[in-house]
Amino acid sequence: MAATDRRPRRWRVDQQKITGIVLLAIVGVLVLGPLAVLLRASVAPPNTMPLETWAVTFSNFKAIFEHPATPTIIGNTLLYAAGSVGIGVAIATFIAWLTERTDMPGQALIRVMMFAWMAVPPLVIGFGWILLINPGNGALNVLARNLFGVQGALFTIYSFWSLILITALSVVPTAYVMIAGLLRNMDPQMESAARVLGGGRFAVARRITLPLLTPGLFSIGIYMVMAVVQAFDLPLIIGLTAKIPVMSTRVFLLSVPDNGIPNYSLSSAFGVVLLAIAVVLMWLYFRAIRTGEKFRTVTGRGFRPKPAVLGALRWPAFTAAMLYFAIMALPVLMLAWTSLFPFYRLPSLEALPLASLANFHRVLDSALVQRALVNTVLLVVLSASVVMLLSALVAWFSVRGGGLLGRVLDVMSFAPTAVPPVVMVMAILILYIKTPLYGTVWVLIIGHLTIYIAFGTRTMTSALIQIHKELGDAAMISGASWATSLRKVILPLVWPQVANGWLWVAAHSARDLTIPLVLMTTNNVVIASVVYTMWDFPDVPGAAAVSFLLVAALLVVVVPVQLLASRASTRG
Repeated sequence: MAATDRRPRRWRVDQQKITGIVLLAIVGVLVLGPLAVLLRASVAPPNTMPLETWAVTFSNFKAIFEHPATPTIIGNTLLYAAGSVGIGVAIATFIAWLTERTDMPGQALIRVMMFAWMAVPPLVIGFGWILLINPGNGALNVLARNLFGVQGALFTIYSFWSLILITALSVVPTAYVMIAGLLRNMDPQMESAARVLGGGRFAVARRITLPLLTPGLFSIGIYMVMAVVQAFDLPLIIGLTAKIPVMSTRVFLLSVPDNGIPNYSLSSAFGVVLLAIAVVLMWLYFRAIRTGEKFRTVTGRGFRPKPAVLGALRWPAFTAAMLYFAIMALPVLMLAWTSLFPFYRLPSLEALPLASLANFHRVLDSALVQRALVNTVLLVVLSASVVMLLSALVAWFSVRGGGLLGRVLDVMSFAPTAVPPVVMVMAILILYIKTPLYGTVWVLIIGHLTIYIAFGTRTMTSALIQIHKELGDAAMISGASWATSLRKVILPLVWPQVANGWLWVAAHSARDLTIPLVLMTTNNVVIASVVYTMWDFPDVPGAAAVSFLLVAALLVVVVPVQLLASRASTRG
C-alpha cells in the first residue's frame, strides 16, 4: 500500500520536472535561437549567409561607425523618440489627472475610449493622416486653401515634426493607462495638508504633486522612449517618404531591400547597435523604478483620494479631453470616407450621393484578402492562446517552482523586451529562411510568440503573486496531480488576467505590421500586410476598405470587454 502511495507522488514530481524541462527548451528555442543568430550574423563576413560560414569579422561594425550617415540615423532615432514621448506623456498626464484626480464628468467614457484607441493600428493612423495632410491634395490642406485662401500647403505629412506629433498622439493611450494607475494610487494627504497651510492649486501642484510623480513619470517616460525607439510602422510609411531615416527602418531596408541582395550581416550589426540602445534604456528604466521606492506614499492605512473640484471648469475640461479623441478620429474617418468611392475624393456633400460599399464587396471577393483573413484569424487565435499558455506555465515556475529553473525561465521570457521587434524578426528570418516553416503562417506565429511572451509572463506573474501557495498545496495533498491543481485550482483564480492578456496579445497580433512585412510571402499574407501592399500598389480605396474592416473588428472585440471591466471596477 505504501509503495502504491509513493508512485503517484513520484509521478507528480516527475510530471512537474518534465514540464519545466520541456518549457525551458521551448522558450530557449523561441528566445535564445534568434538572439544567437543575430549575434553570429553581426560578425559574419559581408554578403554571406550567417550560418554558412564560421568566419568572424568586425568589419560590419566598422562600416556602420565609419559611414557618414550613421550619426544622423542615431540622432534622428533619439530625437524622434524623445520628442514623441515628451508630447505624448504630457497629453496623457493631463487627461489622466482629469479622470483620476478631479470631478470631471464622463470619466468612465474616457477610460473606455483610451483602451479602444489602443486597438487602432499605427499603420491605419498613418495612412489616414497622409490622406488628411498630404501637401498636394490632403483634405485639410484643400479646406484651408478654400476657406482661408492659403497658398501652398498649410500642413505637411512629410516632415520630422509631423512624424513626431502623429507618433505622440499614438502613444497617448498606453502612457495614459500607466499614468492613471500612478495617480490613482497616490495618497492625497500631502496635497491636502499643503492646501490647509495656504498653498494655492498651482503651487501645490508644482511643489508637492509633481515632485511625488516625477520618479514614476520618469520611469514611464523611459519605457515609452524604449517603445518608440523600437517603433517601425510610422517611421516606415511616413519617415521613408520624408527621407527621415531611423534605426528601425534602416535594419528593415538592409534585410528586405527593394532592389538588390539582402545584407544580413550589416543589418544584424545595426540590430546589435539598436539592441544596445534598448538595453541601456531598460537599465535606466529599472534604475528609475528602484529610485521610486523612496517616493511611495501609499501605506497599509486606507485612504480615499478626494477629487479636485473643478466647478465651472468641469465641462470645459471634459471638452479638452474629448478634443484628443476628435483629433484621433480624423484619420479613421478619412479612411472610412475614402473606402466609399472608387477613387480618392475630397469630403464634400456633393460627393455623398455617389458613396457605395462597392470597395468592401470587391476586397472581400479578392482571393488575396480571403487568404489574409484566414491567416489573420489563425495567427491571432493561436498566437494569443499559446502565448498565454506558455506565460502561465513560466509564471508558475518563476513564482512557485523556485530554484534555478524558475529564475532562468523568468529571465529568458523577459529578454525579448530589450530586443526591438524589427531586430528580433530579422533574426527569425535568418534562422528559419531555409526551413519548411518559412513562407507559412507558422513562422509568423513563432515571431509573435517570441515577442509577446514577455508581456504575457509579466501579466501572469503579477497575478500568481497574489495567490497563496497553500491553495495549490492543499489540492496536491488531497490527491490531485500537479497539472490538475494548476488547471482546477490556480487557473480559475487568475482567469480574468488570462482573459485580459489574451485580448491584449490578440489585438496586437492583428495590428502588427513588423513581423508580417519582414516575413511576407504570397502564402502567409495577413490583413496588416495586405493593407500595406494595397496602399503601395497603389489601391488607396481598397486599402482604406480593408483598414476600416480591421479597425471595426478590433473595436468590436475590445470595447465590450472594456465596458464590462469598467462597470466591474465601478461596482468594486
